Amino acid sequence: MGIKRYILLTVVYMLAVGLYVYSFNGEMYTLSVYTFSQELPIALWIVLPTIVLFIASITHMVYYSLKDFWKERSITKDFDNFKTALSEKVVGEDSAVQYKTEFFQFIGKSMKMLEYKEIDDFVSEDEKVEQSRQLIKKLNSGKIVELKKYRLSSQNRLLEQNELNKLQEDHRYASTILKECKDDSSELCQKAYNEYIQYASYVDIKKLDFTPTKEMFRVLMDRYFKEEGSVAIKISFDEIQELFMRFKANREDYLELACEIKTKLEPDSLIELFEKLYNSEEHPEAFDAYLYVLYELQMIDKIREILENTDEDEFVKWKTILFLRDNGRNVDSGIFLRL
Repeated sequence: MGIKRYILLTVVYMLAVGLYVYSFNGEMYTLSVYTFSQELPIALWIVLPTIVLFIASITHMVYYSLKDFWKERSITKDFDNFKTALSEKVVGEDSAVQYKTEFFQFIGKSMKMLEYKEIDDFVSEDEKVEQSRQLIKKLNSGKIVELKKYRLSSQNRLLEQNELNKLQEDHRYASTILKECKDDSSELCQKAYNEYIQYASYVDIKKLDFTPTKEMFRVLMDRYFKEEGSVAIKISFDEIQELFMRFKANREDYLELACEIKTKLEPDSLIELFEKLYNSEEHPEAFDAYLYVLYELQMIDKIREILENTDEDEFVKWKTILFLRDNGRNVDSGIFLRL
């Protein structure tokens, strides 16, 4: 029963009872309790308990109606906050919204342990959530998006994804990224550096002071080996030495580079470079490359001198190469050493 109907029927009931009693007894009655004294018609005294009960019941109903109203309002507000928090979660942000109801408080805490995963056939009915989903789709498809209006935290992965999309669209954007790089080991900085060394001069590359990886070193050497063209790069002998000393290569890397660089450097410079690596304790893997350089320059006696004090089971390939040479069988040392 609605509260309005309850009030109407109760009033009608009290009037009916009062008029019925008054119709056969309209006298007055005085109620005296200690110093209190009150004279009222008997009909009103009969109805008075009903009035008191009516007021109490109305108060009770209003109280719980208001309580249910505020509870419902809190749930509605928490649900709106939840949709906002969900839209923020989609873009990788943990919402700071506060919930009033206990079960939404639990949901809010639990959301921090969850991670968004796109479902192709899902369509959100909430505008904010759907906007966040569409943002993720655009970024994942390689599109560039204006992210300022989303107020993302500085560590949000979408900022990096957007920068990667810009880099993919224009590789020269790498210089802009590198100016703001704070962590050289991050994926964004590494990719930007890999793009930058594809076109920048060696003077500009050196300013970045990146520690060259195997892949970076390979790119620089490929550019160095090219005689002309837009990707060709000029590197002095001293700079090549510096690169070699910083780059921690393995045996195959050194050997491959020796095979390629032998036509770019003068013989004295070539020997000086690999001899320096060979004599360095930090580059023990350069042994084969150094002997290869000596062999290509026909410095056979120098090779024999180095191998003279080695054990019989050491450097078998080089000893085999010299044996074959002494017996009139020349082999391609570069290919033989890589077998």
